[in-house]
Amino acid sequence: MAEEVVDVRPAVPSDAAKLLQLLKHLSHESNTFTADEGLGAISEQEERQQIEQITRTTTNMIFVAVLDQRLIGVGTVQATEGLVVTEGEIGVAVLKEFWGMGLGAALVEELINWAQDFSTLKRLVLTVQLRNGRAISLYEHLGFEKSTPKPYDVLDPTGEKVPAIDMVLPV
Repeated sequence: MAEEVVDVRPAVPSDAAKLLQLLKHLSHESNTFTADEGLGAISEQEERQQIEQITRTTTNMIFVAVLDQRLIGVGTVQATEGLVVTEGEIGVAVLKEFWGMGLGAALVEELINWAQDFSTLKRLVLTVQLRNGRAISLYEHLGFEKSTPKPYDVLDPTGEKVPAIDMVLPV
């Protein structure tokens, strides 16, 4: 039997419907992943347009993990607000059935490579819940450093306050 291969690649406009479906699934599956509040109101056409716009910037990016035409993971860089954008916030999520297979690491590595080779960003930042020890270990392994002196509370998707930290990686 041939081994199945997961492709990690930039999102394209034709991924819009599958990406929306993935994000909705992830928002219900994990208490460490928070999707944008307006996700349910975005149409497939609007998502197509967002993907097209994002791929034209040097400060935003979406990568997807694909197995047999099924989207199973997503990694994003979103520019922080300001007149001169130098930071991009990372977000990564993988379907639970594929946890522990290195897909989160592959997505983050692609985001880092993109930021170093193609973006105009100076650093990548992220917020991670302390209860997500595997993610913290991954980020540290990839060179991220804790940037908050002590944990602070964030709301998880269920509305529960949980301690989190910020991490940063110069690119």
